[in-house]
Amino acid sequence: MTAFYDSPRGEAYEWLIDYAVERSDMFMVARRGYLQCIDGEDRFMLAGEGNPEWMEGAGRIFALLEPYLVEEYTITSEEHELRFERDITPGRGIEYSPGSFYMYRCCKESAAVLKEAATALYDWQHPRLPEDLTFVDHEGRELLYQVAHERMGGLQVEEDEARRLAQEVPGLFLCLPEHREFEAFWEAVLFHQPRRLEIFGFGITEIPESIRQLTDLRELMVHESYVTRLPEGMFELRRLESLTVYTANLLEIPAGIGKLSSLRHLTIACGSYHDSVDVILPRQDVSLNRIPPEIGQLSRLENLCINYTAITDVPVELRELKKLRWLSLGRNRLASAPAVIGELPQLEYVDLDDNLYNPRSMDWNSLL
Repeated sequence: MTAFYDSPRGEAYEWLIDYAVERSDMFMVARRGYLQCIDGEDRFMLAGEGNPEWMEGAGRIFALLEPYLVEEYTITSEEHELRFERDITPGRGIEYSPGSFYMYRCCKESAAVLKEAATALYDWQHPRLPEDLTFVDHEGRELLYQVAHERMGGLQVEEDEARRLAQEVPGLFLCLPEHREFEAFWEAVLFHQPRRLEIFGFGITEIPESIRQLTDLRELMVHESYVTRLPEGMFELRRLESLTVYTANLLEIPAGIGKLSSLRHLTIACGSYHDSVDVILPRQDVSLNRIPPEIGQLSRLENLCINYTAITDVPVELRELKKLRWLSLGRNRLASAPAVIGELPQLEYVDLDDNLYNPRSMDWNSLL
């Protein structure tokens, strides 16, 4: 199985549906089940029972697919638990949890329903849609498999075929062996334009300025020990909603951070290593020692975590974060609890643990 790096969407999603239909006899979807206690008795229920939102979403798609239904079967919670106890591997990956499963005939008309129902592969989740659209090929194997809520999926094709598809279809980002090398990985990133990007463990020292080309990027996670600067191009990503940076020693948070107008989640942590090390950089030696006042321009920010740095205070502009609900400033060098915290009306959680004014006596290097 060759995994998808990101959910195929738009034209890539429609292309994938056509590709799978041509090579499959049937496709499947699931209606997940669960146990619910009613009048003191556990009863097996199917998702959406009595839920108007489900009926308007997934229920409507089930109705549209009805003419193409080949088979329907149910695996109850008891049956699923019995399988687990007997270590019986599910016949199909889609059967990873209890529920009802529906098999449909592949044809041009049923493919049209799948294209109308969703714009991306991982859209196939309750309550808006049936779960985990899966294709079964002419030999009974799962050609296309996914666990949508986990953002997992892939194609059962040979490596050469996966490579051909990835090179020919923008947006069909398949994980290939050559992507272990950063240059090849980055070339694929720029070609496929993912919405979700994770840069982890390549050993790079800088993030390319060409990151500015990823204009539709929504989620970025960087875990690279040797990266010390954030490129200016990163702050042109106006659709970015989540930014996470783990590194050993970040020099600064640039003022450009304030340009990320869509940002809702921001996490920055130093003292982070993607490989084993002999010594962890002491907190007082971390270069990052201030939060820029431009942080106050992030009007949509809901979660802010800045940990293991040398910052000693926070800017008063933090009070402008009116939507902030979660604030973690633990393991820094704050001299006192920031007074500005009392001016954040939506704040639900605060972590100020292990700063100068409330130290925790722990030598992290002793754990190595």
